[in-house]
Amino acid sequence: MVERAAAEAYVLELYRELLARVPPAPEREGWIANLLQGRAPAEIRAAISQSDEYTDRHRIAAERDAVTRTGLFDPIWYLATNRDVANAGMDPLDHYIQFGRSEHRAANAYFADDWYRERAGISRDADALLDYANRGEALGLAPGPRFDPVWYRDVYRLAVEVAPLAHFLAHRAGGGFAPCPSLWSVASARFDAGAPTDRDPFLPYLAGDPAGPDMALLAASGLFDPNHYLVSSSDVFEAKLHPLFHFCMFGWTEGRNPNAYFDTRWYITTNPEVARLRINPLVHYALAGERQDRRPVVYFEPHWYRRTYGVPNDVSPLAHFLANRHSQRVSPNSLFDPVWFAARTGRSMHRRHDPFAHYLFAGTWNDIQPSAAFDAIAWRKRNRGRRSRHFIRSLHPDKDNPLVDFMLSTYR
Repeated sequence: MVERAAAEAYVLELYRELLARVPPAPEREGWIANLLQGRAPAEIRAAISQSDEYTDRHRIAAERDAVTRTGLFDPIWYLATNRDVANAGMDPLDHYIQFGRSEHRAANAYFADDWYRERAGISRDADALLDYANRGEALGLAPGPRFDPVWYRDVYRLAVEVAPLAHFLAHRAGGGFAPCPSLWSVASARFDAGAPTDRDPFLPYLAGDPAGPDMALLAASGLFDPNHYLVSSSDVFEAKLHPLFHFCMFGWTEGRNPNAYFDTRWYITTNPEVARLRINPLVHYALAGERQDRRPVVYFEPHWYRRTYGVPNDVSPLAHFLANRHSQRVSPNSLFDPVWFAARTGRSMHRRHDPFAHYLFAGTWNDIQPSAAFDAIAWRKRNRGRRSRHFIRSLHPDKDNPLVDFMLSTYR
């Protein structure tokens, strides 16, 4: 005969094991009575195991495990975004499994439920998150507008078995990993600054203009010349579009130049990493290229300029030159001497003209020396031969000027 104490202990242990809860007194007493009346313990276990509560609990546990294994559920973001869940004190993953996904709530900031369903072609009843994890990502489908899994895998050279979005969610706060090309500048700037690693640095930009981060960076950089852009892009001027917005959204992909000393197409060609990243080349120059002594155009030497004119480390050499080039006291490179050149040019150059810009054209069409350090005439004769007066005006300064031609032949 089973004693009451042993029967009660068995029932409590059974509930903890199978249902993870303590049964209320009436429920507990019913099962104890069954045991005391001679019902076998195995029968009681089987009865509880066949209950709807047990089935639901194990279903939820299996679904919790499936979602957890994807690495795509962000509990902190889910609670912050769904205040009703936080106010109810409910476990965020339990809420998502039982209610959130059927209500089409997102599992993380980069997964747009309806957005993904439409592009993946799945029904309203399908589990969008698991579809993405099990099928969509491998097909190259994006989970939302601000994460590109194909780009991410290629740029960060992930192993085949590593899931891009899960990898990003695990590493996003540390800097150095961007979810898509338009947010590369945020990751790069954060990594350089050594910012705190306890929060997602991209959240403020997810709902804004795709060009917002690049525009903010370039507006403060001193590298974008709106007057130059509008003069060379009459269609932008006529359409009354904001020049920086146009450049960040469209202009750089069309090969338009942001200032007189940045050649967009040439910079992309000479920096293959920019093409691989599919990012704005001027943004790359501002955050990486300049400190690596990559030239924005072949005749501007960043490191030489910083060293020669004592430009502080927190100031861009190119921005400094653009702001001071009309002073006729600074040169973009080591082979052009603005003072020497101005003294020999005489009245042909206005006192507020950019000396090197003047030399680019005048030195292409006429035999003019840029400084005592470079013999442009000898270079032309040795490498480009005689000029015909019939074709002089067809020469292009960015390739036919002797000094430029020399620099193109030596820069790698």
